[in-house]
Amino acid sequence: MRKPFAIAAALAATLLSVGLSSGTAHAETVPGCASAKQIGTTGHVKYQGATIASVKQFAGCGKNYAYTWVWDSYAKSHSYRVSNWIAVIENGEEYPRGGGEAANKQELWGAGAATLNKCTRAVASVTVPGGGYVSGWTDLRC
Repeated sequence: MRKPFAIAAALAATLLSVGLSSGTAHAETVPGCASAKQIGTTGHVKYQGATIASVKQFAGCGKNYAYTWVWDSYAKSHSYRVSNWIAVIENGEEYPRGGGEAANKQELWGAGAATLNKCTRAVASVTVPGGGYVSGWTDLRC
């Protein structure tokens, strides 16, 4: 006979493996560049004190890519637009490259930017009720 803890642990593992968790764990593979890897920290987009999206920067296949995941709690209860891009930092200024934009899309990959030899960060913006937007970004990678 199985112990209750063992059954609960098995159930939790099963739910996580089929993607029913409340967190943001899921496969992240750059379309067209499966060898790309995340660089730097994960940034967060917040609205009214709650995290509503995550943003990451990936590098591979000669490019940097911005990746955004809008969290279930926000995606299921709001209509929104999400955008992301790679911000290139030169002489103290930021220049956007290789972005993407979509309406009500939970996962968004930017187009990619040939910026591996530059100082970059990934940036994401999500619209909020009332027409404004909030943004988040990763750490700077040089």
